Amino acid sequence: MCRLFAQLSEHPAGVEDLLIESEFSLLKQSNFKKDTLQKDGWGIAHFGNNGEPAVSKSPKPAFKDASAFRTAAAGAVSKAVIGHIRAASNPRKLPKTRLINMDNTQPFTDGRWVFAHNGTLQIPLEVTRGLGPYAKKLKSLNDSEVYFWQFVKFHDKLKDVEKALLACVEETWALWRSCAKDHPAKKAPYTGLNTLLSDGKSLHALCHAASKGMAECGVCNPTQPWGVMSFTRRGGRLVVASENLDRGQWTRLDCPELLSARLGPRGLEIRRRRYELSSSGLVPRSSPMEASLP
Repeated sequence: MCRLFAQLSEHPAGVEDLLIESEFSLLKQSNFKKDTLQKDGWGIAHFGNNGEPAVSKSPKPAFKDASAFRTAAAGAVSKAVIGHIRAASNPRKLPKTRLINMDNTQPFTDGRWVFAHNGTLQIPLEVTRGLGPYAKKLKSLNDSEVYFWQFVKFHDKLKDVEKALLACVEETWALWRSCAKDHPAKKAPYTGLNTLLSDGKSLHALCHAASKGMAECGVCNPTQPWGVMSFTRRGGRLVVASENLDRGQWTRLDCPELLSARLGPRGLEIRRRRYELSSSGLVPRSSPMEASLP
């Protein structure tokens, strides 16, 4: 399972403390236990002064490419940063060598959005067929990139992040109803859609697994349930991660839940929306609320 990190800050801020130095930093998570190695690549993206995303990534394991990882983390001084270390999913049962290269490595970007995903889209071919002209933008065999362009497709149409993410889930379940018979070994169209998105001015974290109670949990924190992300407020910084990155105060998101934050005239404006998974997708079960942050 991949590991995720995102930060949105009122002012340009560094991320070395949580990506490199903290007790459970992303770099330390990459090589924490032999059975949870994040050995299939890493990436760190941030937004420059011109508002365009800059992505540093490598198909090498972060723990074997630590010098480059440290350099990328040191250079990611920005209001918005997304980091990802990868344990590759393989729903198409392809040779592993075809999945480990630069194109398959996250985060992905279209020049506007930076996107990182933890989980497996189990029906990438079916979703790809629904991408229309966006299918031509695919550069990899990574199911996460298919999900990324599905989001871009719906966001270009709906102009709203929440609506686009919900449309992705709704479409994926609709496709599943027509193709589940072709995938008898799979229980759902995805294992999880833990998603991080930023355009440099906002950050969105969707916490969602298709089922609960799965055996996998946090890499460093064995009590972290499958598919549940955590967040914390550190002064003018909002940080979201797959699991707590240190022993400070963190709050776990509900599953499913969308945490959205943007940089407003008075600093960070943060909203949480909780959902229930129905047969057709995610249904809101609460009105938007201000996040209660540590």
